Amino acid sequence: MPVIDLKQTTINLNGGGGSQTVEVKIGEGNLSYTEKRNMDYIRDKGVLDTVREGDEEPVEVRFDFTWEYLTSATGDTVPTIEEVLKREGLASAWTSSAADVCEPFAVDVEVIYDPTCAGTIVEPIETTTLADFRWESLEHDMRGGAVAASGNCNVTRASIARTAAGS
Repeated sequence: MPVIDLKQTTINLNGGGGSQTVEVKIGEGNLSYTEKRNMDYIRDKGVLDTVREGDEEPVEVRFDFTWEYLTSATGDTVPTIEEVLKREGLASAWTSSAADVCEPFAVDVEVIYDPTCAGTIVEPIETTTLADFRWESLEHDMRGGAVAASGNCNVTRASIARTAAGS
């Protein structure tokens, strides 16, 4: 199970089309996910005959963190993280990032690790995208600036090399 330390990260919670985004600057926290590989085993008279990959299975995700601040890319009033994940309050008009309108509401969670030291980038940026995240359990402490959620989604990871500080 990969575990990612969320120190020095920013999380973007994107609604449908990416036009509705809340940027969350993380103080401390962790992100973990468990990948499963779905295999179909076909037997012929009790003997293993064929093994093939089955349909893609989503990964189980858990994240918990405290945040320093929330901002909106559009400069609008910023919904809470809970409102974004539940599509309530200020985020009630958001559309799901899932393609199927019959599926439960989903958001894309983009985790951007961008370590800096005195304003100088020390490593390449690493981005982990949790596509179509649907929460199953959610704990939210607004006073303490903390959230913990678990659910299912698809995960993609990419490293983006940066050549100059601030570029």
